[in-house]
Amino acid sequence: MKNNNLNTEQLLVLFQALGDPIRLDIFRCLLQKGEQRVTSDTYDVSKSTMSHHIKLLKEAGLVAVRKEGTTHIYSPNQDLLEQYPDFCSIFRNLNAEK
Repeated sequence: MKNNNLNTEQLLVLFQALGDPIRLDIFRCLLQKGEQRVTSDTYDVSKSTMSHHIKLLKEAGLVAVRKEGTTHIYSPNQDLLEQYPDFCSIFRNLNAEK
């Protein structure tokens, strides 16, 4: 039987990664729309800033990436979705503030 409860340390890592409005919106969009490209143009930030945001989301285990040629395609981490559906549903149901 799987433990579907996040411990305090896990929650801190996830919330720190989601503590930036851009990262929160990226995760929300991936949960709502599924797999897609995420570009710096979408958020009007530099490519290096976008790379930093994506890196933090990946390190926290929130997103997965696959390459399609030279393009990176991002999706919510399936393990996280399966193990913690209630946690993910909170963010899936957020409305964009744009």
